[in-house]
Amino acid sequence: MTWKPARIGLIGGGGKLGTLFGGLFEAAGYAVRSAGEQPDPAYGGLVADCDVVIVTVPIAQTVPVIRRIAPHLRAGQLLCDFTSIKQPAVAAMLETPAWVIGAHPLFAPMPNPAGQNVVLCPERPGPCLDWLRGFLEGRGMRTVVMTPRAHDEAMAFIQGLTHFLNITFARTLQTRKADIEALLQVCSPVYRVLFAMLSRILSGDPHLYGQIQLLNRENIPVLYDFVDNARDLLAAVEGQQWGSFDRIFGAAAAYLGDFKATAREESDFLIEQMRLHLEGHDPA
Repeated sequence: MTWKPARIGLIGGGGKLGTLFGGLFEAAGYAVRSAGEQPDPAYGGLVADCDVVIVTVPIAQTVPVIRRIAPHLRAGQLLCDFTSIKQPAVAAMLETPAWVIGAHPLFAPMPNPAGQNVVLCPERPGPCLDWLRGFLEGRGMRTVVMTPRAHDEAMAFIQGLTHFLNITFARTLQTRKADIEALLQVCSPVYRVLFAMLSRILSGDPHLYGQIQLLNRENIPVLYDFVDNARDLLAAVEGQQWGSFDRIFGAAAAYLGDFKATAREESDFLIEQMRLHLEGHDPA
């Protein structure tokens, strides 16, 4: 018999992600209870009443909240978290008697999350994994199963390195006192896409991005390698070392392999959409 809960509790349910998923669960016919992100006397009642408890609070609060609700949890419940660093959260959840599936929705809250990715870390899933995957995939989301460590190592590239690069890019615009309006005047659509993504990240919550940078310790070796590689490339540029530049460029290009052809097609599509947007046409 397939396991299916009746009541779902969201701690941090008033936040954007909690609101999104609370609405999805309610639309599917589940009873949903919600408590705030701050210490809440309702935590105990919510946990006692619900078959699934999902912690969706800021990263730095996740482990403290899990430990706060731990005395109220019991065997036969599913405990999840929705934060973007998995090792500490999953380790804390495994200290409870509940079934445990870590989860990371890899998207900002949006009206329709169809087509978006969700990583699942089923460290002690009991009978619950098929239900959770079925719920997410039934709403068009794509699920990827990983260990907590593999997730955090992947996020060191997907989030840590990407954010670090873009923050440093914007910081360099600032320290060099670059005239952004003048630069945009000479940007072709491909570089306008780059500026758009840069600005998208820098329009976010600095506290959230700070937590992603500072609290995922898998970021550190990746960022050290990035800085070392940047120094090597800078030395080649500064010294006009053509051979060194060709070696660095060629090795990096070879590592990307066949993905370059796929990425070229995808980026051509994005560039064309940006061109149409800049010309005032509706891409649709």
